[in-house]
Amino acid sequence: MRLISKFVLAAALAFTSPAVAREVTDHGGNTVTVPDAPQRILSLHDWTLTVMTKELGAALIASAGRLAPDGDTFIRGARELFGLNFDQIALASIHGKPDLERIRSLKPDLIVANIGDYGALREQLSTIAPTLMFDAENGSKPFDLYSEYAGWIGRDARFDELKAAYDKRIADAREKLPKTLTSGTYAAILANERDGTLTILKEYGVQTSVLDDLGMGRTTLAQSVPAGQSRMTIGAELIGDIDADLIVTSYLPETGETPDSIFAALSRIAPGYEAFLRAYEAKRILSFSRYETYPPSFRGADIFLDTLAASFE
Repeated sequence: MRLISKFVLAAALAFTSPAVAREVTDHGGNTVTVPDAPQRILSLHDWTLTVMTKELGAALIASAGRLAPDGDTFIRGARELFGLNFDQIALASIHGKPDLERIRSLKPDLIVANIGDYGALREQLSTIAPTLMFDAENGSKPFDLYSEYAGWIGRDARFDELKAAYDKRIADAREKLPKTLTSGTYAAILANERDGTLTILKEYGVQTSVLDDLGMGRTTLAQSVPAGQSRMTIGAELIGDIDADLIVTSYLPETGETPDSIFAALSRIAPGYEAFLRAYEAKRILSFSRYETYPPSFRGADIFLDTLAASFE
């Protein structure tokens, strides 16, 4: 009788034990068996995957990093949003210079990587640990991608908590921001001084996410970005086609850019642009730190909303 009881107990435990692994299909179409609750995540893209993993409270042990002009290493985006540095987690590789031996030595149980940077190395990375490929530029909405990623690493519940707080913040902002703004249109752009072009951004981190959720409309040009893509490039002669009630862009502090750099860039790329953009006359061309606004992050969304509100006080 005692033996039978032991078998019954063992069977009960087998049915109640949590799964130790599950299958995930990543953005490369690869079906990967991953830990149900990974304990040693190694991220190879700092300002998307590292930021999201950190914000979700997952077990992040290492990240790719960047080289600053002074030769120091930093974690783009995660440094600005969370104060994360390489005293807290390990350096996995310098961005653009994958170090497979270093990655192997860190003994991850899950590797997450940007498909554009590491797609060609997926098989090699998969010999170290299960590897998921993420595509931040596939045309999907940034917070939809974030939700999907949270599911990959078993942090859906935490994402839902963060999203609920964000939705409340958006509702409050709609009440406080001028209706002439939230009922208007916006354009998200980058000015490319190297070749004299403009990039039209359909999906771009918290910038487009917040403005869409506030109820603002997009320009016809932004709506013409092809499906499956997040951006497109146009010539400066089409400057008038980005005319909107609000124009948002971003700058890179590490290169010495400031929020005002956009005005000099537009003057060089499209002299006389002021006459074509009503947002210029209304002082509604706003530039945000790219380190805080490109990553899909609810903390970044809060910073964006704070800055936006301050601009209309």
